[in-house]
Amino acid sequence: MIQPHLLKLLTPNGPLHKRTERDVFTSRDAELRAKSAGALRELAIRPGIQTPSLISSCSGSIDAVLFSFPRYGVTDRSLAAGYQSVIRALRQGTEFVVVVAKSSRTAVERWFTAAGHGLKQVTFVPLPDYVSFTDWAEDGYVSLVDASDESRYLLEPWEFPRAADSLIAESVQEYTATRAAQAPLIFQGGNCLVGSDFWFLGKDYFADSVELINQSRAPVQIPGGTTAERFARQLFSDYVDSTRRLVVVGTRRPIPIRPFYGTRSEDEYFLDIAAEGAGTFQPIFHIDMFVTLIGEGRSGGFEVFVGSPALGDVLTGRVAPFSLDDVYDTIATSLSASGFTVHRNPLVHRPASGQQLTLAVLQEAAASAENADLGPAVDELVAAGATGSTLVTVRSWHHVTWNNCLVENSAVLGKHVYLPTYGHGSNADLKPVDEEMKRLWEQQEFTVHSLGDFNRFAERQGAVHCIKKYLRRGK
Repeated sequence: MIQPHLLKLLTPNGPLHKRTERDVFTSRDAELRAKSAGALRELAIRPGIQTPSLISSCSGSIDAVLFSFPRYGVTDRSLAAGYQSVIRALRQGTEFVVVVAKSSRTAVERWFTAAGHGLKQVTFVPLPDYVSFTDWAEDGYVSLVDASDESRYLLEPWEFPRAADSLIAESVQEYTATRAAQAPLIFQGGNCLVGSDFWFLGKDYFADSVELINQSRAPVQIPGGTTAERFARQLFSDYVDSTRRLVVVGTRRPIPIRPFYGTRSEDEYFLDIAAEGAGTFQPIFHIDMFVTLIGEGRSGGFEVFVGSPALGDVLTGRVAPFSLDDVYDTIATSLSASGFTVHRNPLVHRPASGQQLTLAVLQEAAASAENADLGPAVDELVAAGATGSTLVTVRSWHHVTWNNCLVENSAVLGKHVYLPTYGHGSNADLKPVDEEMKRLWEQQEFTVHSLGDFNRFAERQGAVHCIKKYLRRGK
């Protein structure tokens, strides 16, 4: 895990409010995740939700959806254009719950009316301008229904330290019939995908949950005779979904990637921030960035897409050296062995160039004990021929993903997918990937709704699935 202070030092002008910001506790690192194990003592208290059942990630019509539009997203033209392309694409009659800064409400109202949605279909949840929430509406909770009484919930994890997003569920509760609840577990919505009789959870947050209940002052205790891992599974069933089997998605061992690499290309030197966005057991920190649920296949098996950076390299004609392609292959093989029908789709890993620093500045930074992660990369630059006055360009790598889309596999309204696009302007080389993704979904008999330019979102480690939360789905 890259330390936040070091990332800020190296990329001072990087995009704000990345989806990866404060993604894990500042005191928890990959080593703790990898070593989490053990057992506790007593039984957890039953939650108020009796029969939790998560809202599907793909099945049924999209009837109600939550967005959160912060001030920076309304004033940033690129982000605002992305939001509006989704609003225009969603069908008339869709219900919306919109968390918005008070000063931005009028502008956001115009987005909906311009798209033909009546304001009676929109419930606004206004927050004071000083509340610093983000547009990543997917992550701070999971959306579920209590099957015992059909009540609806936004269920929050034990902690969620990204900006003020932990205020959203309670705020929505004040303006709608959806309730807020909390679980003694670590998860984020983007690391969960919900199928028919199963749901996927990215292994990183399963490991975090095991580590949480293993702490000396854990929020829950486990009876003797079991393990923390088994108890974590019980808690996910008790609190998150008791109607589906939990499938943990990830590698068996921690992924071997360093935070920084020093590289040379002809006469240019680079400090590559290679691991930003990577997980400990996942090639990307959230599985919704590289796995997409399609639905039940004709043969009865459940079909999924799994991203492939190698396919992206073929279509763009570029090679991404830190893409971890073999990790995606491993996960695809594992899902296939578990009975899923796996289709592969292109995914792109690419850099954004930032500031230039001399090697001497980097050497000075690496000499500090708290910046020790920089040391191996600085040594690589020296070995490649850099001297103290050599200018080194900082490159931050991000994922351009078409897996992060909205899927509507409806028996009544048909099959629809809402796809982000990226082949615009200086990123025109991504247009062949846009076209290939359209072809792949049409091959699955889906109607493709091509959305706007999502490159600004991708630079912030997210896309369209990240900016919404399904609240209700139909048939």
